[in-house]
Amino acid sequence: MRLLATEPASIAKILDASIKLYSACFSRLWGIFSILAALFIATSLITLQLQPSPSTPPTEAMAFPGEHLPLLGFLIVIIALTFVPYAALIYRMDNVINEREDSFSEAITAGFRAFPSTFLAAFLYMVAIIVGYILLLVPGLILTLSLMFYLYFIVIDGLGGYRALRASHSLVWGHWWRTATIFTVPMVIWMAVLFAMGFLMAFLATADNQVLMQILMNLLSVFFMPYFFALGYVQFHDLKLRKSGSDLASRLGR
Repeated sequence: MRLLATEPASIAKILDASIKLYSACFSRLWGIFSILAALFIATSLITLQLQPSPSTPPTEAMAFPGEHLPLLGFLIVIIALTFVPYAALIYRMDNVINEREDSFSEAITAGFRAFPSTFLAAFLYMVAIIVGYILLLVPGLILTLSLMFYLYFIVIDGLGGYRALRASHSLVWGHWWRTATIFTVPMVIWMAVLFAMGFLMAFLATADNQVLMQILMNLLSVFFMPYFFALGYVQFHDLKLRKSGSDLASRLGR
């Protein structure tokens, strides 16, 4: 079954293809789902531990306790490790698309192999968008989207961290608004889910319920987040077709 188009597709077809890709990959992602669930829940619980209690005076709440530094370091390590299953997701999706057999261990190995480049790219990505938002809001928004395909270039094309960021920016440039529109549709749905969950958390505002709701939100993220990677894969492919001149060829052929 062909999942990707051979010529630039409409927004509706890209969204449809992303759902089909996610469905085709779903049965091969359970191991990665499990790792993401553990990392997401650990991140959420540590974050709750780092937050000051409501009874803490504002002056004390602004100061970061020194005894929390090891916990903060552990949190940073966990967040960095999430790029391993993210890369493994793309690796398995690419194998499904190209009808190649692989295994869970091969996918995780590929994730660790890509980790040095991914870590560098993620660090440079954060620096770039922070500087962009500090200077003006618009550059931050542009860079947030235009640099986001770096992980696909690292996993699929084998580029290094800095080259992957440059390639991502070049790929999106000229198609920024179209790319933003494609990601807006599922993002609005996800934000609505988060808003509903946040409202429910505020309604059930006890310590035990807050922890339970945080865990539930992270479990939902485990299943929803990979869809964005599937959508990113399809859009990554579509942008490559447009940059290669297939867009012009398809227009001239009509």
